[in-house]
Amino acid sequence: MTDLPIKDLQALRAQYVEQREDVKKAAELEERDLNDTDVAEMERLAKEIRKVDVQLKVKREDAKIAESAVLAGEAGRGGAHELRNMSKRFDLAGAVRDLAQGKRVTGVAAEYTEEAGREARAAGVSVKGQLTIPEVAMRALGGAGEFGAGSGLTNSPAFVGEQVAAGVAALANPTLFQQVGGRVLTGLTSNVSIPVVGTAASIASANEGADVSNASNAIGKTALSPTRYGAFVTVTEQLMMQGGPAVEQLITQDMVTQLNRELDKLAFDAIIGTADGDDATAVDAAGLLAAEASLAGAGVNLNNVRFVADSRMHEDIAGLALVGSIESVINRDGAQFRAMGYPYFVTDLMTAGQGATPTGIMADFNMAGVLGFFGGLDIVVNPYTLDLSHQVRISIHRYAAAAALHAGAAYTFHDNAA
Repeated sequence: MTDLPIKDLQALRAQYVEQREDVKKAAELEERDLNDTDVAEMERLAKEIRKVDVQLKVKREDAKIAESAVLAGEAGRGGAHELRNMSKRFDLAGAVRDLAQGKRVTGVAAEYTEEAGREARAAGVSVKGQLTIPEVAMRALGGAGEFGAGSGLTNSPAFVGEQVAAGVAALANPTLFQQVGGRVLTGLTSNVSIPVVGTAASIASANEGADVSNASNAIGKTALSPTRYGAFVTVTEQLMMQGGPAVEQLITQDMVTQLNRELDKLAFDAIIGTADGDDATAVDAAGLLAAEASLAGAGVNLNNVRFVADSRMHEDIAGLALVGSIESVINRDGAQFRAMGYPYFVTDLMTAGQGATPTGIMADFNMAGVLGFFGGLDIVVNPYTLDLSHQVRISIHRYAAAAALHAGAAYTFHDNAA
C-alpha cells in the first residue's frame, strides 16, 4: 500500500466499508443468501480494511510522536510550524472552562501543561500546573527571533496600544521592550550569570613586532534571578459556561496587557539604572543631539536606535525644532511616529524622575538591556474564592528578570535626585 496521508487513508477505509455493504445489499435485493463469491469478496474487503487500520494507527502514532518531539525541542525546521498548528487546535476558553468546573485539561492543553512542567523544573521555578503554556510554544508564535524581538517596528503606533489576538497567540503578544528590539532570553535557569559591558572596546594598532597592550575591553557579569510577575481577572460563572471569544478576550486583553506592562517597567528601569542624575541633560534640541552624539561615540549603530519617552518628555519636546533647521523633532507623518528620525514611542511604563528632567531613553535596546524568562506562562483558575458572588478568578504568572547590558548603548533622560 502506498504511503498515504491520514485523510486519504480514512477515505479509502470508508470506501472499503461501503463496498462490503453493497455486497450485502445486492443479495438482499435479489432475495437470496450470500453465496461463496459474496463471502470471498467480503473477506477480501475486510482484509483490506484491517490493513488500512494498521496504517492509520501507525500514522496517528507518528503524529503524536512528532508533537512530543516538537514540544521537547527535538524537531527540526518544521517544529515551529507544527507548534503553530497545535496552538490553533488549542481551545483556550474551553480549557479554562473545564478547570472552572473542576475538570482536568485534555488534548493539546494537557500536552502543553506537561511540557511546561518540565520547563519549570529545569528553570528551577514553580508552577501550579493547572494550565500552563510552555515557553517553546510561545516563542514559536512570536514570529522572528525570541518572541519576535524587534517585530512591529515598521507599522507600530507611536503610543502603546492593545494587541489582542486569539487563543495562545494572544498570550505571546510582545511587550513594548520587545517591539523596540530589546534582547530577550528564554529557557533560563535560576540565578544565571550573563556578561555585561563595563567599558566599550578600544582598538589598538602597532607596527610589526610591537604589542597592542593599549587595547582594552572591560567585560563584567550580572545575575538574572527569577521573580514572579502576575495579573488576574474575575469573571462570572455564567460567562465561563458560555466560553468562547468573550472569555479569551478577558484573559488576553486584560491580564496579558497588565502582565506585559509590569515586564516593560522591569526592563526599562533596569536600563535607566539607579545612579542619581543619570544622563539628566536638558531636554531641548541641543540635549537631544548630545544624546545622539553620545550613542555614536559609544559605537552604537544609529540605524538601530529607538526613542522611548514618558508623557512629560513628550510634552516637552513635542514643539521643539531641531537646531539649524525648521524641521520639528517629532515627525507625525505615517503610521509610525519618529523623533529625530528614530522610531518613537510614548509610554507610562518608565519610572518618573524626581527632578525637573522627564524620563526618556534613546537606545539600541538589543545592546542596552535584556529581559529574561524562566519557563512559560502559568494560568491558574480558582472557582472557589468568590463563591458567594458566583465569580471565578483567573490569574496568570510569569517568572522574569531584567538587566542592563551596555551603559553606552543607552542615553537616559532621567533624574533620581529630588
